[in-house]
Amino acid sequence: MHITFEGGAQCVTGSQYLVETESARFLVECGLFQGRDDRDEINRRELSYDPASLDFIILTHAHLDHCGLVPRLYREGFRGSIYCTAATGDLVAVIWTDSASIQQEDARWELKRWKRRGEEGPEPPGPLYTSREAQGSLQLVVPCQYGTKYTLTGEVQVRFLDAGHILGSSSVELWIPENGKTRRVVFSGDLGRHGRPIIRDPQMPEPADVAILESTYGGRLHDPWDETLEKFLSVIRTTLERGGHVIIPAFALGRTQDVLYCLCDPERRHELPAAPIFADSPMALRATEVFRQHTEIFDEEIQEAIQRGDSPFDFPGLHYLRAMRDSLPLNDMEEPFIVLSASGMCTGGRIRHHLHHHLEHPKDTLLFVGYQAEDTLGRDIVDGAQEVELFGTVHPVLCDVVHLGGFSAHADQTGLVHWGEQVAGPTGQVFLVHGEDDSLRTLQGLLQDLLGDRVVVPAQGERDEV
Repeated sequence: MHITFEGGAQCVTGSQYLVETESARFLVECGLFQGRDDRDEINRRELSYDPASLDFIILTHAHLDHCGLVPRLYREGFRGSIYCTAATGDLVAVIWTDSASIQQEDARWELKRWKRRGEEGPEPPGPLYTSREAQGSLQLVVPCQYGTKYTLTGEVQVRFLDAGHILGSSSVELWIPENGKTRRVVFSGDLGRHGRPIIRDPQMPEPADVAILESTYGGRLHDPWDETLEKFLSVIRTTLERGGHVIIPAFALGRTQDVLYCLCDPERRHELPAAPIFADSPMALRATEVFRQHTEIFDEEIQEAIQRGDSPFDFPGLHYLRAMRDSLPLNDMEEPFIVLSASGMCTGGRIRHHLHHHLEHPKDTLLFVGYQAEDTLGRDIVDGAQEVELFGTVHPVLCDVVHLGGFSAHADQTGLVHWGEQVAGPTGQVFLVHGEDDSLRTLQGLLQDLLGDRVVVPAQGERDEV
């Protein structure tokens, strides 16, 4: 059996792992590269395999960097099944449709600019995929239940365990027949944290022969959740009391719902200064609708609150903005408000318009509640950029900038070390992926102290026999 690290190796986006066995050829994950200036070129690079040759694809969850390349593979001939949890299947419908729409719109603008330049240089390549390919991909999705073992092509078996990261997220257990024996391979997916709101705690797989472990926070520890929530509410209270606006870049899937959960009870109890709250993201609205459809996989506390009629996604003062025309009035609104908008790393979407209008206002606060990858606008601001460019205008960063890492939906160093030690067991091999260099090397050192030379950091494109 061989695993080729097509993406997600020594970086935090583009997760994609090609598994080749005696009887099957398939992918675990199929994500887009995000953040880097050359990301479009990377996402268009020639694949090392023929998508039509794949028997199936397994997805751990619905974040774009884990699932967003699938419609391109459909475009190039993939017609196998796509296995994921039922909630993930509903969420990728939102993700792929939105991604295709954005790419088509970007492609139209690029073509217009090319024509205005007098058709100098090569014609723009067009969208990576279209709504048609997104819809075609959705026809291949096979929803699966947590905890059930499914037999796939070539007698490969799969089971999904709750990873506790976002709604529907999973760690993937595989049983692969090889040379008359069965090898057990586990992909962590993105691991969540214990004691977080809405989502259930992650489940621990049994020891495996091979474990592929994410490393996003391999070099960091998170602040306790109670302290993070206290800081979050304090920042909001202080900003609103001085007459400012709170701008929150938030991923439409997962983080927006977490932030709404943190605001719902203080709003109902009038513990914050009166101010409207705007969820300004059409995709966040669609994702929240999917959350409402899958309350059966929420943790017990949220299920009880919903049964009481206290949904964290509907409370006084909360407004969902679907159309751009609904968002535009916020640009001229002087009274204090809170706005959540995507994208979470400020790489696109409506959040960039809010930054355009608020970065230069000292009374306002830009409140980051998510991971900011290298080479993103969000990372530049968090790292202390004095000025940034948006829509051709250079803006000095005069607003308050606050980054609360404790909101992360990823396991921290302690959680990753524990998972790696437990799943590797006495003889298993561990491959570390989905992390920046410092995180990967730190986590590798800690796990090598426990597991010796069984811990490997593969390179991009590396093909390993396991």
